[in-house]
Amino acid sequence: MFVAGKKRKAPPSGARTAPSARARTNTSLSAASSALKATEAEINKWYLLGTENARERQYRTSLDYCNRAIALALNENVRNARLYETRAHVLHKLGEYKRAMDDAKEAVIIDSNSTAGYMRIASILAATGKPKDALDVITKGLKTVHAQTSGYTQMDIQRMSIERQLDPTYVPRVDYRLDPIQRLPEDLAVLVLRLLDTRMLAICRAVSRYWMMLIDSVPVLWSRPQFTSSNAIQELMCQLPAYVKPRKLLSRQNHNIPECILRHVLEKSRGSLLSLWFPDGSAVTSATVDALFGHRRPRLSSIDIGRTAIVSETLINRVLNWTLSSQITDIRLPYRSHIGNEAMEVIAREASALRVLDISGCTKVRVKHMFKAWNSVIADAQGSTALEKLYMNDHPGIPELLVYSTKYRHFSNLKVLHMAIRDQGVLSMYAGLGPVMEYLQRIPNAQIPFPGLIELNIDGVWDATIASQRFESINTALLISRCRLLCSGLRRLSALDAAFVGAVLLHASLTDCFSTLQKLHLTRAAGFDSSMLWTLLGAHQQLPLVSLDLSGCVAVDAPAMAALISRCSGLVHVNLSQTPADNTVMAELTRIMSADNATGLEVVVLDTTDITGVAARDFASACAKRYVRTRNSKHARHVWRLSLLDIDN
Repeated sequence: MFVAGKKRKAPPSGARTAPSARARTNTSLSAASSALKATEAEINKWYLLGTENARERQYRTSLDYCNRAIALALNENVRNARLYETRAHVLHKLGEYKRAMDDAKEAVIIDSNSTAGYMRIASILAATGKPKDALDVITKGLKTVHAQTSGYTQMDIQRMSIERQLDPTYVPRVDYRLDPIQRLPEDLAVLVLRLLDTRMLAICRAVSRYWMMLIDSVPVLWSRPQFTSSNAIQELMCQLPAYVKPRKLLSRQNHNIPECILRHVLEKSRGSLLSLWFPDGSAVTSATVDALFGHRRPRLSSIDIGRTAIVSETLINRVLNWTLSSQITDIRLPYRSHIGNEAMEVIAREASALRVLDISGCTKVRVKHMFKAWNSVIADAQGSTALEKLYMNDHPGIPELLVYSTKYRHFSNLKVLHMAIRDQGVLSMYAGLGPVMEYLQRIPNAQIPFPGLIELNIDGVWDATIASQRFESINTALLISRCRLLCSGLRRLSALDAAFVGAVLLHASLTDCFSTLQKLHLTRAAGFDSSMLWTLLGAHQQLPLVSLDLSGCVAVDAPAMAALISRCSGLVHVNLSQTPADNTVMAELTRIMSADNATGLEVVVLDTTDITGVAARDFASACAKRYVRTRNSKHARHVWRLSLLDIDN
């Protein structure tokens, strides 16, 4: 039986029909393919940005881009060896060897023909001191990678380079046209290398194997170790020690020398050491001293143990007993509290040609025993030693030295005397100063103890701190004038923190030497006023001052300072901070900068003064004109430069 159903209506024109199963599958595949292409394009974009930044040595930025590319690839399950090769290269440059090694190994796992991955693993192993493992890796890579693969030739070149490193007899061939040291005769090359300090020599040893063999084969290059080359800040501190701003920069610098470097220098010197120097901050052990004793006895000319060098008393005694000889001319043992009279007797007996002695802070050394020790080696009691420079900063024997030197001539040849008192606690160690003063008064017509004195440092002797308001401090200040230390012919005088000295005593001290001074550092001197300065200037038309520091001398007015500067055409360093200096002083400094026959100022400190912007502008203009003039001059030995200008008002 046939039952007729309803007739289906035809779909209206323009209506969409439901897609078939096959059509739906094709559509989903095309959508997934387009999404994958978009993801690969995004990964390639980050990869190209990382490669470009790595090429420009922007490794931190390149690492960020590589991380983005790899993270996106991991999310989409895309494995690309190039991403890991690039990130391994960046991490290697940043010094992260472990992470770089992991990425290089991952690149080799993804692509067994990854030449960059094998080469990166070998480079990291060689850099970490494992050249044999690096050779095994690169050899395995050469066996695995197809010979037609890009980078195969570079892998073979790296293999030969590692084999040369493992060959102790290999000496690399250097193009003589490119190596200046190898082009020169050996004796001239040694003369060039002798101009370098020890730190630069250590760097030059790493240039090539030839340089290393040459430097290690010449012991003379290591005979005078010098680890810290002077810089602009250190030179400024030496020229203007009262200027406190550079001390912050200087305190940030770390000059600690590793103990292995000291031992290496002593070993390479092979007995030809001329200067034994343990710099500040270095730690000296018995192994370092044994390296010195391992060769023939050196003919030392100087011994310098830094103030903060960590050296035990036993090691210092070993060095002194073994190295002291008649050739030594310079001994510096500052702030060694265990150095006593016995060491001075050994120095006086063995170092007969001593020129420089630094016993600053050696409180156990008695000056009376010093005179006795040298009295036993000189011809007679009125004879003199060869000592020319004596440093006794922060030493309680300063009064005894001055008083005994007025009668005995043991140290009459001194040209440089430093007796600064930076630690006021030293004043409490002065004993028996009253009898010493009476003894000085009983000597009729006491002679000048150091007639040839050129440089004198009495920083802090005239200080007015609370700790120095005592009998010892007052009479120590009187000793300076009573012993006539500031005699005619003195060229360099440093008396920082001279607030305690009176006007009469200061005038009497400066009268004889003011016309010959080339360096005058007199800070915070309340007794140094304008009338005294006008009296000292007198009829002098020209003064030889080169370095002037009157910071804190508030009693000197601007006209007196201007008159002083106008008569010092050779000034190079000037510090007039915290003084009444005004535009008239600045005008004189500008005149010096504009003069052709003047040396030219290099350091000018005018902090907290009355100088205005107009005068400072004129001075800056004169400095610019002088620089252009000296740069274009054919007769100028060097181009003049203003190292420091501080007008912070």
